[in-house]
This record gives sequence, structure tokens and C-alpha cells, in this order.
Amino acid sequence: MRKWITLLVFFSNVFSKDFDENFFKANNYYNNSKYLESINIYESILAEGWESSNLYYNLGNSYFRQNQIGQSIWAYNKALKMDPRNEDLIKNLSIAEAKIKDRIILPDEFYFVKVYGNFKSRYTLKEWLLAGGIIVLFTVVSFLISEFQILNNWNIVRVVKVLMLLTVMIHLVTLDKFFDDNDVKLGIIIDNQVKAYSGPFYGDNSILFNINEGTEVMIKQNQKNWTEIILLDGKRAWITSNNIRLL
Repeated sequence: MRKWITLLVFFSNVFSKDFDENFFKANNYYNNSKYLESINIYESILAEGWESSNLYYNLGNSYFRQNQIGQSIWAYNKALKMDPRNEDLIKNLSIAEAKIKDRIILPDEFYFVKVYGNFKSRYTLKEWLLAGGIIVLFTVVSFLISEFQILNNWNIVRVVKVLMLLTVMIHLVTLDKFFDDNDVKLGIIIDNQVKAYSGPFYGDNSILFNINEGTEVMIKQNQKNWTEIILLDGKRAWITSNNIRLL
């Protein structure tokens, strides 16, 4: 057993060292304005299974410098999932999204819906789960204190009731966040003037409209090399799968 643990630690250190070296090399390329080289290395790191908010952030910056707006928006969104309160990241994403041609802008949501959505998205699913676990722990401890009368304080009963309410609320938000992250499949169009078809087949008569790079879409289904998408305004169409990257 000790031998296997030693081997696992060894390989973990080797892979971590390779990641650090490649990441450092890509950052040097970026700092020297060699953006294509930095993109190639960042993408190779992702292909090996490594992920981090800094990696996606730097990749997004590299793509933006190459004026590949769709790819940069995709990378920024991936980084935002891991680090939703990073102000620099939010700013860069906003700048990139402003460059989307014919951007679909929906009417403003109801105030409380907007506030709830912003609050929910400011924390990752792991953070919501952690908050829920902590609240449950405090609720159990407070309940035991009141049940066994460890403290003779009638206010402890009120505390238990408040904590129970918070537990329900946080777990409902966590459940909602879970469905957002897992049930709703989103993607970013990475090429400009992508032809949207009425079905999974080519043909001039089947072209419905064109979609510009950087546009966020909902993914309905995949069929061989085709993907059915739904735009924010409700339009449905099919595009070739190589024109989109999943979030």
C-alpha cells in the first residue's frame, strides 16, 4: 500500500510540474505578444485535463488579442464558472461581449428575479453546498442545545427556527444552482457568420439566418456533426458542431 501511495505522489508531482512549466511558458509567450503560441499551449493544457480559472482567463485574453471574440467569450465564461466574483474577469467579459455584432438583448427581468439571479451566480455550486452544510451543522447543534436544555435561554428556540428556515432557503438555491449547471446546456458560437439551418443538412434553401461569433445559445440536441440550438430570443436552428464550444 505504501508503495502505491509513493507512486501516486510521484506521478502527481510530475504532472503538476509539467503543468506549471507549460503554463509559465504560455504566459511568457503572451507577455511577449506571441498570442498564437500562448493559445496553442493553453489549449494543450486543457486537452490534458487540467483546468483553472487563471488558465481560462489567460486563454481568453490571448484569444481577445487575436480578435477571436467568440473564443475569448467562451474562455471567460468558463473562468467565470470557477471564479464568479473576479472583477477583472467580469470586466473583460463585458468588453468582449460589447463586440458581438447584432447582439440579442432581452428585456430587463423583474427586479427581484434579477437580484436573485445575480446573488445565486456570485457563488459556485461548491460554495453553496459548503454554506448549506455549515447551516445544517449550526442547526443541529442549536437544536441539541435547546432539546437538552444545555443553555437556559428561551431565545435559542427562535435561533433554531431561523436556522431551519435558512437551511431550507439555502438548499433550494443550491438545488436551483445545480440544475443551472447541469441540466441547462449552453454554448458559445466561436465563428463569425455561422449559417443556421432548418435541419441537420446542407442546402441553400434550408438556411434560416446567420449567427455571429460570441452569441450564447442553448443546446437542445446533437446529431452526428450537427447541433440543434435555441437562441435567447427563442429561434431554433441547426449548426455544424465545430462552430460551437460547450460551457
